[in-house]
Amino acid sequence: MGNVVDYVRREFRGFGELAFSNVDSLVLSELSYMRLLGLVPVFGEAKSVATVPIRELLRAESYDGMFVSNSSEMNDYRLSLLRAVCESPRFRGLRVGEYAERLDESEQQQFAAMTFDLGADFGLYVAFRGTDGTLVGWKEDFNMAVRCPVPSQESAYRYADSILDRTERFLSAKESPGIMIGGHSKGGNMAVYAAMQITQSDLEATNERAQRLGLLPALGGSVPGRNCRISRIFSHDGPGMPQVMVHSRAYQAIAARIDKTVPESSIIGMLLQSQIKPTFVKADAISILQHMGSSWQVTQSGEFERASELTGGAQLISKTIDGWFDRVSQEQRERAINQIYDIFAAAGYGNIADLVANWTNSLPKIVAAARGTDVETRELIKDVLKAIPASAAKVAVGELRNDKEGDA
Repeated sequence: MGNVVDYVRREFRGFGELAFSNVDSLVLSELSYMRLLGLVPVFGEAKSVATVPIRELLRAESYDGMFVSNSSEMNDYRLSLLRAVCESPRFRGLRVGEYAERLDESEQQQFAAMTFDLGADFGLYVAFRGTDGTLVGWKEDFNMAVRCPVPSQESAYRYADSILDRTERFLSAKESPGIMIGGHSKGGNMAVYAAMQITQSDLEATNERAQRLGLLPALGGSVPGRNCRISRIFSHDGPGMPQVMVHSRAYQAIAARIDKTVPESSIIGMLLQSQIKPTFVKADAISILQHMGSSWQVTQSGEFERASELTGGAQLISKTIDGWFDRVSQEQRERAINQIYDIFAAAGYGNIADLVANWTNSLPKIVAAARGTDVETRELIKDVLKAIPASAAKVAVGELRNDKEGDA
């Protein structure tokens, strides 16, 4: 076994011999964390989709600017992945471009995307960047679960819509390449949202045409239009969608094309999880650190090593958070997410990995900060702590339980 870097190094077959898979999608989703401004064509500047050979990224040797995660270990992993891709018979023919990056603090938006050209016979892959391993990134994932749409989702829709438009206008319908879209973490959520909004646009056009012709609109099934060119949608441990969207006609029309993968200790990917049955993947990290795609295990045959279900701890967290979502109002959700972020930030570690590595030192600060919140929020935090397999967590859970009893 091994991770996606090992997979890229040992898989020599091309996409014609071994079809594009969800493992390949994770490879490209991981590459979307690269900062490519000034190295590849910028989004929207060309009339058609503009890309350069991915090998050009190695020649640029701008690694300090390309890999800017707060974790040197993660930067090294992603550089190793890029090098493996550029050397691989399967991937080295890729082209990459249409780079978009937007940071708008006033809108609380962090958005980035890029497009990979797999070749004339295999179409395009649009990758939306997810959140990094920081507490801020995790807060953003939770915010996407309680606020929809957020600016990043709308940016993802406009990006995918433009790629479809600029690949279609210069080619006949028969020749027009299909696209796949996907991402890791919030990038997976944005991919689903973009596909859903494109489908919604098609649905509105179809209904308008039916009304003009005096026909009754179709009530179910597929929706004709540009959404049909989106062949697959990949979400790698991405948050789900609110129920009102899951039950919409647009979502139902794309549901069969969604390929969702989550690690066996998933928390983020199980937020608002419904309808789409995910593939559970074994990972070699502990608990919440399995969110990082570098830990996901790939078999010698090139498939994810599957787990039968979520771990017991992850199931408890998922059930607890879903129940909490159902009980509290929208305003309470947003307030609690801000409180929880402040509580964990009080430990003084910006990265999840550092927080876990220094768990014994972090817990007293987390518990002290949690005491200032309401009982409902403390109960939620207590159950989140149960997902972290450290003996110190049991002490914290006990202290929070005592606080609850004192408030009773």
